[in-house]
Amino acid sequence: MKLQLDGHHLRLRLDEAELTQLATDGQLAECWPGIDGDEAHCRLRLDAGATEPACAGNFTDLEVVLPRAGFLAFAAERPRRDGFNFQAGTVVVSVEIDVRDSRRAKAHTLGQGDDGRG
Repeated sequence: MKLQLDGHHLRLRLDEAELTQLATDGQLAECWPGIDGDEAHCRLRLDAGATEPACAGNFTDLEVVLPRAGFLAFAAERPRRDGFNFQAGTVVVSVEIDVRDSRRAKAHTLGQGDDGRG
């Protein structure tokens, strides 16, 4: 998972393997080294009972909760350039699936042919 902060926009970008893990396990966690030596943590979680996405914490300990059905429906339409976007306070949060990675995965799947060899 890649995290990018630009002004009031927070972008989380997933590759296909991370999307698969999120869909299977219902959560994905990442940590990065901080400037002061502490780690920054980000957890992305799918919640079957959620009707709206939500964000909690701060930029060194962040949890993003997405409605499971809504996000998986969004992901099923890939590759797509837009993100699963929502407002969290003054920040616009965008959860995106790497378009280039999705195209590579799709091309690999289509290239396997009827005999299952790629």
